[in-house]
Amino acid sequence: MKFIKVFLTISLCIFALLGDYIVFKSKYSSSFPFRALSDSVVHAGVGLFSSLLFFTRDHSLTSNVCIYNVTLCTIASSVIDIDHFFVAKSIYLKDLSGLNQRGVFHCTTFWLLLTTILLSYTYFYKHVDAYISTWMLVVAFTSHHIRDANRRGLWCCPFGHTPPLPTNLYITLLATLPHLFSVMCAFMRPVIVKPSFDYSLIV
Repeated sequence: MKFIKVFLTISLCIFALLGDYIVFKSKYSSSFPFRALSDSVVHAGVGLFSSLLFFTRDHSLTSNVCIYNVTLCTIASSVIDIDHFFVAKSIYLKDLSGLNQRGVFHCTTFWLLLTTILLSYTYFYKHVDAYISTWMLVVAFTSHHIRDANRRGLWCCPFGHTPPLPTNLYITLLATLPHLFSVMCAFMRPVIVKPSFDYSLIV
């Protein structure tokens, strides 16, 4: 398992760096549709590796639980960018170019508040399935925001934006936060006798 953790950590870092190069520095980067679509793919890939890392520590979860939550994190990591359409007030990709404003899903304080409320609720009412899924949202939004912060900084409303994160710090955070969140999840997990959701119905 230690080898898997190291392998996934290295793979995450390489994927993020290679993805950033393809999106922003390749010969196709001058095309906005290419940048937008490939950026979403890279966000999803980073979310995938991050969620796999998250589950390498816990051996008590069934494969169905892991598959469901890894899928959730992968999709959520990319879907965060849907707020670009809300800001542009358009469903057309061409209208997203040149946006000066960031949508609510790119606000780090919004997600911190939302996930804190959800984690508190699921902990006190012992909804372990929703508790784990909420941690997937934490992994998804942090991986997305940290990757964006390498270029634009973190948006912590109402305090404003941080400076852009240096690449070495950005990669270090990507590589370490899934491990940290996994430890926090296991330490605070509510204890129940039986899970409330049958994952076999969808996996």
